Order: sequence, then C-alpha cells, then structure tokens
Amino acid sequence: MRVQKIRHRFECNLRFLLTWLILSAVACIIYVFVVFGSLINKTVLPSNNVPSTIPYITVPSEYNVFLQFNSTPESINRVYTGSIQMNFLARDVTQQLFFHRGEKVKISSITLQNSDGNTSTPTAGAYDKSTGVQAYIPISNLTSQENYILRINFEGELDFPGGGPKHLEYALPNGTTRYSIVFGNTVTSSSGLRYLMPCLDATDFPAVFNFNIRHSSRYRVISNFPGRIQQSILYTATIFNSTFAMDSSQVALALMDVELPPVTVQQNGLTINKYYRKNVVSNISTDRIIQFMAAKSDQIEKIDVLALPSLTAIQQPGITFYDENDVLRENVDLGSIGSSL
Repeated sequence: MRVQKIRHRFECNLRFLLTWLILSAVACIIYVFVVFGSLINKTVLPSNNVPSTIPYITVPSEYNVFLQFNSTPESINRVYTGSIQMNFLARDVTQQLFFHRGEKVKISSITLQNSDGNTSTPTAGAYDKSTGVQAYIPISNLTSQENYILRINFEGELDFPGGGPKHLEYALPNGTTRYSIVFGNTVTSSSGLRYLMPCLDATDFPAVFNFNIRHSSRYRVISNFPGRIQQSILYTATIFNSTFAMDSSQVALALMDVELPPVTVQQNGLTINKYYRKNVVSNISTDRIIQFMAAKSDQIEKIDVLALPSLTAIQQPGITFYDENDVLRENVDLGSIGSSL
C-alpha cells in the first residue's frame, strides 16, 4: 500500500514536468514570432532613431552605377531608372545600414552580399525626409572589418525642385527646340548626389565612381572622366571609369544633342572640349577655364565645358558648367563679343 502511494506521487510530478516543458516551448515559439513580426513591421527602428548624420561605420570604396535616361533631345521623359553596386567596409559591428536618398529616388529592390558571397535582403526601416537618411535592417549584424556589396535598384525623377538632374531647354540655329539633361553641384556643396541615386552622400565618404549611362543615340554624354561609347542594335551607352576617389558632391554629368559639337583645344597638357551654341556665343576663354578649373582636373588631363541657358555654374574635376549669359558678359569684358540670336 505504501509503495503504491510513492508511485502515484512520482507519476504526478512527471506529468507536471512535461506540461511545464511544453508550455515553455510554446512560449518560446510565440516570442520568436513576436520578434520576427517586430522586424517585419519595423518597430525595432522607429523614425526617431534615424540619425541626422550617418555614422562612420560603413565606408564605401567604389560605386558601379547604371543609369538609363528615357528622354531624347526632342522630348522629355521625367522618369529614369538605375542600379548601383556599392562596395564598402564595415568598420565595426552594426545592426543597421544607413545611406542617403532623395525624396524622389524610390528603391525597388536591395540585396546585401558578404565576403563569403552569401546574399540576403535587408528589411526597410525608417526614412527621414528632412535629412534624406534611409535605414535598412540586415538579417544579421554586419561583422567588423568585413567587406560587403550593397546592390540597389531604383527609380528617379527629373526636374524635382529639391535637387537632382533636370532638363534644360534651348534652341538650335534653325529654331528647333532641344532638351539637355544636366546634373551637378557647386564647389561649395558638401552633398547632392543623393538626389541622383542612393549613396553615402557626405564628404566623409569619398569613393571611386564608375558610370554606365544608357541613353538616346541622339545624345552625347559628358562626365568627370573621359568616356567611351558602347553601341549595339538595342541601345547606346556611354561608360566612364574614374581613376581616383572623389567626394560624392563632385559627381557631374550632362546629356546634350549631338548637334552641339565640341570645339576642342589642347593647352597646359589638357584636352578641353567646349560645347556651346555658336550662334549665341563666339568663344569661351580657354585661359579662364584653366584659371577656375577644379583641383585634380590636371590629373584627369581633360575638361569638358558646357554652356547653356539657365545652367548653374560649377567647376568639378574634369567638367565645368557655365550659364550662357555669364559667358556673354565675360566675352564683353575680354573684348570678344558673341553674336546674338
């Protein structure tokens, strides 16, 4: 009789233990789903956790950029598409990815590849429109001193008042209206590339920028470095490979009608290509171009110069923009008066 009571007490304790283990396992599973749901719903990174400036943790070394513009010299299409491959080093362990994007630059897909070649898709976090800082949450923390590749597909918009590439309208000698596409920042700017593409857009993050720009065959494209044309029956592209790192604000480019041919001169070891309307401007002073050219242009050994109406004046490595009216006024001061319309 006594032995039977002990057996009943043992069976009761075992039943209790098994019940406790089952409830604990169910609770753990529920917790995992709650945490996963928080990641999906971005509650772990509310908007007030997006920094106003990006910490110096993910440091880019190179961007490989593809851009496709759908405008032609005769017609405007305000939407363009693109993709970037950004190679960067994680200087420390980090739980989040931060980069800049302009309000009108929309991300369609993003992937992150580690040094082992494994690829994952980070989850979108908060975006601060006032600073242009976008947050993403990788599936796992980034490892200190490891190299990564961030790939982003995106869509942009031309002629946005807040910045970015825009159309310029001008007329050919026969009166035909033409449209160029220009993008660039003044020498006093410390940012601005975010309005063209997602990037780490600050002077703390210089990098090598390589561009593949697909465009109408009626366009000629210029940028900071010498370009080469890639032609097929399906498309025309101009490819630019940089030879040194630049600040993001120094990136500049322009697409113009092939009917605006250059005036090319050689001076001080530089090849200077001047693009301007010959029926409006008689000449652009080569000496003034060299006088105000951006630093490192002599390392590139070329300067592409563009003068058009309402074009903001910039001097960046390998490329210079002039407002056409400024050139006309300078020609008067130099005694070289351009013709008028």
